[in-house]
Amino acid sequence: MLLEIILAIIPIAWLIISMAGLKMAGYKSCGIGLVIAIVESVAVYHMTVPEAITGTLEGVVSAVWPICVIIVGAMFLYNMSLRTGAMDVIKAMLASVSNDKRVAALVIGWGFSNFMEGIAGFGTAVAIPAAMLVALGFNPVTACVICLIGNAASPEFGAIGTPTLSAANTAFPTTITGAADASVFAQMLSEPTARLLIPLCVVSPFVIILLCGGTKALKGVVGITLVSALSFVIPFYLVATFVGPELCVVIGSLVCLVCTIVMGRKHTNIPEEYMLESKEEAASSDKPQMSMVKAWLPYILVVIFLLGTSKLVPPINQFLGQFKSSFVIYCGEGGAKVGLSWINTPGILMIIATIIGTAVQGASISDMGAELGKTFKGYWKAMLTVIFIISIAKVMGYAGMVMDLANALSSLLGHAYIAIAPLIGGIGCFVTGSATSASVMFATLQQSVAQQLGINEIWLVAANGAGATAGKMISPQSIALGVAAINLPGSDGKIMSKTIGWCVLYLVILCVFCFVGA
Repeated sequence: MLLEIILAIIPIAWLIISMAGLKMAGYKSCGIGLVIAIVESVAVYHMTVPEAITGTLEGVVSAVWPICVIIVGAMFLYNMSLRTGAMDVIKAMLASVSNDKRVAALVIGWGFSNFMEGIAGFGTAVAIPAAMLVALGFNPVTACVICLIGNAASPEFGAIGTPTLSAANTAFPTTITGAADASVFAQMLSEPTARLLIPLCVVSPFVIILLCGGTKALKGVVGITLVSALSFVIPFYLVATFVGPELCVVIGSLVCLVCTIVMGRKHTNIPEEYMLESKEEAASSDKPQMSMVKAWLPYILVVIFLLGTSKLVPPINQFLGQFKSSFVIYCGEGGAKVGLSWINTPGILMIIATIIGTAVQGASISDMGAELGKTFKGYWKAMLTVIFIISIAKVMGYAGMVMDLANALSSLLGHAYIAIAPLIGGIGCFVTGSATSASVMFATLQQSVAQQLGINEIWLVAANGAGATAGKMISPQSIALGVAAINLPGSDGKIMSKTIGWCVLYLVILCVFCFVGA
């Protein structure tokens, strides 16, 4: 058994050592990890070379479509918002809500941070809000910690549900004989993942207020904070349950922003110690003349398109569902059927929404072409990392490494494993800096362990994703993005020390809920 564990864990151990220990770039580490997995699969697990190649190719195709397309669509939307000046208008609106820094922290570090995570992900949810809070007069380190905490409940649904979709595609692919689609499993994963995250969604806004001045900072804003928490978590959970993973964070954060802004504008009794000193300066910065509706239009269109093409509107969903290809790539026994939806996929719908919305804002075709090229240039490493890590997961799964590791863990820990399932996801996200990578890295393992223990597979895969959200707040990559945004080089350690305790608390909560819920 010990030999099985050692052999099966080698590719995963390499990723942890190379990224967390050697500080190697993700795409380099995962590229080498893929080579290790292929060599081991052929030399030790008796895969044929064609099986190893086609298993890898299946991973490449599954990563490119739809995951990399979503990355392109999300960052294209964000980059175009910067180019047209729409993001400046949105920032100015948020900065003008209240003179109370506690309310500003809720609006920007909680509501807007989650909105950026839901729409774009990939670090925007920490970098942009943190820079905004510093401009409003917040201590830079505090601003960064607030945004890391505020972003701790949504990364598994970030970038239009990419991590959850990726986990479903990896752990529950369509088999040759099965009729189920990975999107069905994504829908099934969505509700339990959101359920596990409810405590974090309720606690996080209160933690943000505590960061503004300790327990005394709660005085006078408990009501606003509770509204901010519930106005996010209720629509978040309902959309995750009845619609799916793509829009639950986006809609939850939009409802939260509206409710918190309305409450914030009515909040006038502000103690002097919580007054913003530089709000007016930040709010009156030079910005383009653009209406609020026009500035938000691309994001509004994303929501309309994704809802309008979902199963909530069967005629459109069924019509677009015709434009789909399904085929088997892996040449060995038990090859999964890969399904590619050519139109009704979040990335394509986001690109269409961006083109229409930014055209209304005045962007030209050349502007769009330039930003699309910039998006590919800026995020090819992130996409390559995703391609490699999904390919590793596919090769390890087909070779039997994952099953060996699952057998070993279930034998050693038994049902006690359930209590650490979220911790596995947290470690994955801490190492890779990505909820998507963590979900892909361990989704098949969680599913296999669940099979060995005879418990619900969906539950453990969901627990892995929920754990990844907590792990992201102390990920060196996330902290590095925050440090860059607040322009305070060398503050990584200080930020980590102020965040790690909350991360541990969040993981403990998740582990308890996971064990009880199972």
